[in-house]
Parts: sequence; structure tokens; C-alpha cells
Amino acid sequence: MGAKRIGITGNIGAGKTTVCREFERLGVPVYYADARAKVLMVDDPLLRGSIAERFGANSYTPEGQLNRSHLADRVFGDAAALAALNELVHPAVARDAAAWHTQQTHPYTLHEAAILYEIGAAGAYDGIIVVACPQEIRFDRVMGRDGVDRSAVESRAARQWSDEEKEAAADYVIRNDGQRLILPQVLRVDRLIREGATTN
Repeated sequence: MGAKRIGITGNIGAGKTTVCREFERLGVPVYYADARAKVLMVDDPLLRGSIAERFGANSYTPEGQLNRSHLADRVFGDAAALAALNELVHPAVARDAAAWHTQQTHPYTLHEAAILYEIGAAGAYDGIIVVACPQEIRFDRVMGRDGVDRSAVESRAARQWSDEEKEAAADYVIRNDGQRLILPQVLRVDRLIREGATTN
């Protein structure tokens, strides 16, 4: 049997990256889906062609870089356009992640992504970790981190499942609320994954 594929997700501002860094300290390989998506939108010829066809040649600069402002203008406030972009990007990321996973030798890998449940991808993994944090703390983190107002955070959060839905569906929950230490929770989940056990 090959290495397990574990998804790790959580709502905006929950602290997924912070938790992933702790797993990386234990030697667990982590695939950061959003970061790889940005690379693939430039480097994957099939994905590039599909984006240019759907959203126009101006989706890329003359230098071959992604024209983020053009794409943002096309999908901002347009749910159908955003869904169309996601339908192009998510399969490319899934292919890239699967190829990356086969190269790893650790007993399991983590696939970090904000919307695993929302895009119906949770079933592709051997387990899902949800990083949980109260909404007010999450929103304050994002406003401070990104320099945006509350309405902008609310708009992004509206596209995600609720905290309660994600926690109920999770195999493992790690709470990043400032009250509980992260490392002991990570060590516990690491042990459970290796043993093939869950907490929910």
C-alpha cells in the first residue's frame, strides 16, 4: 500500500499554513494547492491554453505572465465566470498533486487547500484535517494580514462551507484559536493518521 493522502483545509484565516508548518517540522511533505495553482496557470501549457481560450488572450501579458488584473475583472462578482475558471484550474492542480504525491516516501502527505469540501474533492483523500478557529478571530487575522475591510473578508468567506459543516465532516480537527497549543494537537493527529484512526 502506498502513502496515504490527507487533505488539510479550513476557512479563511483559520491558520492552515501555520499548522502545515508544524507538520513539515515532523518531516511530513505538504502540497500547497493555491501556490501551485498560480505556478501552473503560467507553466502548464494545457491550462494556459484553456484560460486564454475562455477568458481571452489578454489573460497573459506579452511576457507570458498571468494578467491577474484582467482575470480579476472577468471573475469578480460573476459567479459563473469564477466557476468556469475553477473548472479549468482544479483538474490541473489535481493532476499535479497526484504526480507529486507518488514521488513522496513518507507514510502520508498533506494536500493543503481552502475549498476541498466545496469542490467535492474530499473523497479523493484518505482523511481530512480541518483547522478550526472562531469566525471573529479569523476575520481579524485576515483584515490585518491582507489590509482589507470586513466586507471583503465576508465576501470571500461566503464561498466556503460554515465552520460547523467542515468540523462535522472532518476526520481530524485542529483548533487554532490562540487558547490551545498547536504542536500537541499536530503530534496527536500525526499518530492517529499513522495508526489509521480518526477522531470524528
